[in-house]
Amino acid sequence: MRFTPLLFLTVCCGLFLSTAETHAETWPQFRGADGSGVSSETNLPTKWSAQEGLLWSVDLPGRANSSPAITAKRVDLTTKTPDNGLWILSFDRKTGQQLLKVKVGTGELAAPGPRNLWEHRHNAATPTPMSDEENIWAFFGSGLLVCVDAASGGIVWQKDMVKDYGAYDITFGMGSTPRLWNNLLIVTCMTKGPSYVVAFDKETGKEVWKANRKLPAEKDGADAYSTPTIFQRGDQTELLVSGSDHVNAYDPATGKQLWIAGGLDIPSPFGRIIAAPVANKEMIIATSGNPGGGGLGYIKAFKQGGTGDISKSGLIWKFDTATPDASTPLIMNDKLYMVSQNGVATCLNLSDGEPVWKKRVNGQYFSALVGGDNKVYFLSIEGLCTVIDAKTGEVIAENQLPGTFYSTPAISDGIIYLRSFDKLYAIKGK
Repeated sequence: MRFTPLLFLTVCCGLFLSTAETHAETWPQFRGADGSGVSSETNLPTKWSAQEGLLWSVDLPGRANSSPAITAKRVDLTTKTPDNGLWILSFDRKTGQQLLKVKVGTGELAAPGPRNLWEHRHNAATPTPMSDEENIWAFFGSGLLVCVDAASGGIVWQKDMVKDYGAYDITFGMGSTPRLWNNLLIVTCMTKGPSYVVAFDKETGKEVWKANRKLPAEKDGADAYSTPTIFQRGDQTELLVSGSDHVNAYDPATGKQLWIAGGLDIPSPFGRIIAAPVANKEMIIATSGNPGGGGLGYIKAFKQGGTGDISKSGLIWKFDTATPDASTPLIMNDKLYMVSQNGVATCLNLSDGEPVWKKRVNGQYFSALVGGDNKVYFLSIEGLCTVIDAKTGEVIAENQLPGTFYSTPAISDGIIYLRSFDKLYAIKGK
């Protein structure tokens, strides 16, 4: 082949674009690949509204709380329609054009708790999907676990978790999101009935390992709606699981328990855990329940590197003022950021749990915190996203969108994706 200047330029540009696309940060599951909620990107959006700063927005069928999963080319979501249809949706991440709309089943939550306490908040499409370039994995509160070919929408495999592992006995219905790690899809179930962590081969759906997780907890304390987190501690990878008044770690490859810490119970019959655990190289942060923002909850910091029961020997500090209920905290820049349900935002020194700053942000908060570029994003149910400078605690911007927002933002390639009950926004800022 003869390389003319034009051909050489074309090839070089193609290689450059391919490299840029390959290295663009994706956000393929809840709070990113490992669940930390931290983006490594810079120049993240700061200001937007319904009229300015949007790359695109699309209406969604039905209603759900699942957060966006972002691959190199797609934004994937789940939803539930009024006829109890369970759907997987995909959109082009640059244009918002719909790529896939596939009904994978029907079903609803089995939730013995009073409907007026949960029906307006969540449904069977609360768990966030997990994605790569070829497949989409989705779990629904009905017990349906399914793998779909991202190009064709064809079902690769599916499982009925209730049929295979037992009916859910959880007050407000199953809502935990699985975690994708290497070739495994890891599902947690923490209820008054069956309680376990199970890993499946992501390509075939075949069970690889299962660890029973029946721990002592009273009443709703046995229930959990939390998502597992992956943490890399030196050469050791840990799967962190929080619920049933305990936080513990497993080897995600084998299911072997590495350590456990208890003491997350609160003086309430409604002490279920929703927030996920977070960690850095020195400590693990576990959040107890704080139902209704009643001042019963707290955060505990445990020392990394322990084995066995580290409830007492590994405890570093405890903080019990204006702690979250559903919102998962964020570790960034050796600080811990959190927000209570009624909108008290707090930054703590990670080393000793001492407050650095505290401020009121408007609204009610269920969405987990995410951050990057020295910014922390606080998204309220009412669609107000307050952007706070992670170093100073100063409010950078307050951005309002219409809708009801329980899902957690996703960040990828300089764009923030926000999902309300029935709309998806791609935000580039202004």
